[in-house]
Amino acid sequence: MKNKISTILVASLMFTGILAGCQATASEDQSVESNETTTSTGNSQSSVDYDITFSSDDLEVGYDESAITTIELTDDQSTSSGEGVTIEGNVVTIESGGSYLISGTLSDGQINVTAPDTEEVHLIFDGVEISSSTSAPLLIEEADKVFVTLAEGSQNTLTDKAGSTATIGTGTDETNIDGTIFSKSDLTLNGSGSLTINGNTKHGIVSKDDLIITGGTYDITAAGQGLSGKDAVKIKDGTFTLTTSADAIQSDNAEEAGRGFVYIADGEFTIDTQQDAIQAETLLQIDGGTFDIIAGGGSENAVVKTSEGEAFFKQMEEEQEDSADADAADSTSMKGLKTAGELIVNNGTITIDAADDTVHSDGNLTLTGGTLTLVSGDDGLHADGDLLLNGANVAITESYEGIEGKTITISAGEISVKASDDGLNASSGSTTTTDQAGADPFSSNSENKLIISGGTVSVDSSGDGLDSNGTLEISGGNTTISGPENSGNGTIDSNGEAIITGGTLVGSGSSGMAETFSENSTQTSVLYGFENTYEAGSEIIISDSEGNSLLTWTADKSFNSVQFSSDDLTVGETYTISIDDEDFEVTIESTSTTAGITTGQMGGGMQQPREGMGQPPANGDGMQKPGETETGEDSF
Repeated sequence: MKNKISTILVASLMFTGILAGCQATASEDQSVESNETTTSTGNSQSSVDYDITFSSDDLEVGYDESAITTIELTDDQSTSSGEGVTIEGNVVTIESGGSYLISGTLSDGQINVTAPDTEEVHLIFDGVEISSSTSAPLLIEEADKVFVTLAEGSQNTLTDKAGSTATIGTGTDETNIDGTIFSKSDLTLNGSGSLTINGNTKHGIVSKDDLIITGGTYDITAAGQGLSGKDAVKIKDGTFTLTTSADAIQSDNAEEAGRGFVYIADGEFTIDTQQDAIQAETLLQIDGGTFDIIAGGGSENAVVKTSEGEAFFKQMEEEQEDSADADAADSTSMKGLKTAGELIVNNGTITIDAADDTVHSDGNLTLTGGTLTLVSGDDGLHADGDLLLNGANVAITESYEGIEGKTITISAGEISVKASDDGLNASSGSTTTTDQAGADPFSSNSENKLIISGGTVSVDSSGDGLDSNGTLEISGGNTTISGPENSGNGTIDSNGEAIITGGTLVGSGSSGMAETFSENSTQTSVLYGFENTYEAGSEIIISDSEGNSLLTWTADKSFNSVQFSSDDLTVGETYTISIDDEDFEVTIESTSTTAGITTGQMGGGMQQPREGMGQPPANGDGMQKPGETETGEDSF
């Protein structure tokens, strides 16, 4: 069958994947100058000055055997070869700076560092096993800085007892000892040995200043957090297995500028946590490493949410209840990567399965490189501020909303999204119609922008494919959209103007809320509505008048509309859309065209496409239902 329709044609389609990764870490002893986040492929740095460097002392694992003090641990018979050490029963107190080589076992004891705050202490663990029923097996009350080196080939274990309420200090200076290793000073761990920590009281390793790790193998099980550095957690290398009931890695100083951050240059991380995997108060930056993360039991433990597309108007009545459920769940945060400030990923291989967002920033989120595989119970990538994808390889295989930010900018990389609601959503906070009485769900917000200028973007969504509460701008890249299948959503949805000036786009989905690009676009686009609904797996072929195929694409979902755009399309030329055994001819007459089933011809409820913004005419309830005109007739 051949249907000839002289109209505007859209379309596109040559798909050139763009993958631009970026790899870099902070150099040893090299200061990092602050600069604004870049918009081109390459390492990104925070606009705030954070010290993400590692000193030569942080990396030093050697020691002078002639100048070292040895400590041999044995129940009630511990010995020391030099001065600066006091032994009382099973408590070994190190009172002065210097290097100490420690080995042996204490069944119920402690190493306590009380050196002057002007002196550094270097502890070399070479087969240390300490348990404590009353406090931290390693307690650092005072020193300028303490270094713990895990000797090559050594296996070391520290264990505390559940329910310990030990404290140090008095009055306003009283501090709970809530870590198996607890330090009030800067603490660095390095070396090539291993350390097993059984944190039954609360946390694994705690520093009330900086916690720095540059090497070693760590197996930490904790009733609280795994690694906690109040001012900073900085990791250059190491192998980490963290099983925790609270955040696996955390820094929480929100009071001082340049503090409260987590920086990871490299390492191997296996994390299973009941709360957030990595949480920073100000900055979370990852420049490398391999991460295998399960947060909150994974996406299977997510709060169930209703997609707009499944029951658009029913959801407006139920979303308040859903929101209350989500708020209750949010009281325990179960995210993968999370920061209250800025989140930057420059490199790394990151796999996350989280009950909540897999990657979340209350501020800006920037991904310039790395490979991320994300399974999310809520958002795959979420930023309350600006979200920039500039070279990362991101696969969101399960999510409620795939990518959400106040603004979303994609300039490079390979991005694939599967979402039960919107694929990409540029919005400021909640977009529910019940947020504010009488609020217009189709109003435009000038703060919100969805911009695609490069890269390869693939979206499989049950809600809107590309959704912006403000403007939608496409100037480059290759974008494909599968879905939605329901009539309450569209392949693209923009409350402001939707403009395409370059790149390629192809999408198939329902026709109920179908929307096309503005006539202000400089590149031709076509939205074609079909009388029939075609099944998932149908092959879509677009060819020119000479029979040359411009696109062959297999739809992942059922559809009754197709949208496409490409700079290969020429106004005045005729193209053929072939689906199964049917051919549809389209002659492009302008840069923005709708074709196929027109107003009043379709019983399936295809909305008149909105150019950018446009909202359905009001019915007696203040909103027109999909597929209904003001007179009650079906519309295109």
